[in-house]
Amino acid sequence: MTGFWDSGEKSTAAERRLQRMEEARRRVEAGENTSPPPPPAPAKATRTRSARAPKAATVDPLSVSGAQFAVWRSVQHFCITDSTPDARGGNLDLLVAWSDSIQPFRLRQRIVARLDDEGAWLPVCYAKDGSREPISQAQAERYKEARLGETTLSGGAQKPLKDTDHPDETVTL
Repeated sequence: MTGFWDSGEKSTAAERRLQRMEEARRRVEAGENTSPPPPPAPAKATRTRSARAPKAATVDPLSVSGAQFAVWRSVQHFCITDSTPDARGGNLDLLVAWSDSIQPFRLRQRIVARLDDEGAWLPVCYAKDGSREPISQAQAERYKEARLGETTLSGGAQKPLKDTDHPDETVTL
């Protein structure tokens, strides 16, 4: 045999086990078989709440005093260049509340825009169930660019609008 414990003599399994235990004890006492010291315990860290990712900046609909607002039936209606709104007025909350009368159980959100100094409509919020829902600044810019014809709205699943889908006149509130 060529085993580590082979000394040429015949021994029983119990004797070999005792020899292995004595050899292991000798190595531990001599420091040959010691494991590295455990890493130092980490300092007690106080748990802090992780900061959430910042939300996208939203448009403040009331940032301009005395502004004119208008509401469209959907984003798709708004993004068509020169489409007329369903209603127009200076009171944003009245306009949002009125927008439910366009089509009360509509799946698409209606969009409210503010007339800026240059005569372009800038989306400021969505109108749903008689209340305002915020719109991100980036989304508002995309809608404005689509309305001005600079980009296209990615809504491949939407059917193109017909002339009868638009309001005949704009209600003034």
